[in-house]
Amino acid sequence: MKWYTTLLSITLLLVLLTACSSKPSLDLVSKKVEIVKDKKYVGSTILTEGDKKGQEVIPAALLYEFKIKNNGNRQIGGTADTTLKVKFVPSKKLATISKDIMGFNLFNPSSYYGTGLGYGVQFDGGIKSNKIGKYILTFDLGVTEETSQIPVRVPSTDKLEKLKENALEGTLIVTSGGKEIANFKLKK
Repeated sequence: MKWYTTLLSITLLLVLLTACSSKPSLDLVSKKVEIVKDKKYVGSTILTEGDKKGQEVIPAALLYEFKIKNNGNRQIGGTADTTLKVKFVPSKKLATISKDIMGFNLFNPSSYYGTGLGYGVQFDGGIKSNKIGKYILTFDLGVTEETSQIPVRVPSTDKLEKLKENALEGTLIVTSGGKEIANFKLKK
């Protein structure tokens, strides 16, 4: 009878621990980095002054595409107060490379002030059980046209290649309702 009580106690403890564990089961199933000049990802600007007034310019951008799978048995996120969000946090090395190439840290939103450039995110706000969510982050790198509205020019091909080679030096953080629920070291 003593072994039965012990076995029952251990089983109950395991059931309670499993039930209390509310950490979602997310896996990063793919990651991709590209340098793009594509209006569907970064939009465009119509110049409003100068000799190129009316011309549409599309900035080049560093684009990250992440696919995350929900391995759990219930949906994660998907409501206004539990929307899933992702944030890329660069390593010190990548932040330094970014600053050396661009003159500012691409991954710090306040650094964009006065550049005419921006950053963006496209995401699935929730992931159903056993489904994959897609997350796209873009960081503008400049334009090829010389214009006073967007004074930052696209860096040279060599510099862009260096940025791309080091672009996965960082961590992807997933939050829901403002709380971190997963993070993925991207460079392994």
